Amino acid sequence: MSSEILLNAENINQNAWGAINGCEAASMLAGLHYQHHALDINYGQFLLEMPISPDANPYRGFGGSPFKNQKGKFEAIFVRPLILWASRYGHLQDLSGANPEWLYEAVKAGNPVLTFVTVHFADPEWEQYPFGKVPVNNHAVLLDGLKADQVHVSDPIDGKYWLSKDQFERIYNLRRMAITILK
Repeated sequence: MSSEILLNAENINQNAWGAINGCEAASMLAGLHYQHHALDINYGQFLLEMPISPDANPYRGFGGSPFKNQKGKFEAIFVRPLILWASRYGHLQDLSGANPEWLYEAVKAGNPVLTFVTVHFADPEWEQYPFGKVPVNNHAVLLDGLKADQVHVSDPIDGKYWLSKDQFERIYNLRRMAITILK
């Protein structure tokens, strides 16, 4: 691919809002805003509407609190409950299991993609929980750009930046969890 695509989605800094664990909601709302959905909702309001899992299982809702770490809880929300919640604001498509090229095709079509990765794209730090083995350095970013050998992300912790496709794919491919935010 010789041309550059940059959707230039908004960047929501989760730490500026005191939401140390709020990356999924920040990335989702940035994608919704990019598609002109939920424009009357700010990040703080959005976080307060996020479904909380009573048993701290991120496959059922957010596991804990986006505002603090709680011993024994995995503070995250995974694809299914995130889609069930956020689809009231816009059209979403589960791309979990998709090969990275599918994500790139979505971006080329003008649709940013929320992807589950790790903080700073570091090697995963796996731990076992009652619901399964997950990286405790779990993170979600919004994929919103492409060029030859790089991708662009809007990262709720580190801001907007380009990184190598190799680095992105190495971490994304560990779990292959993604959601496209459609027009």
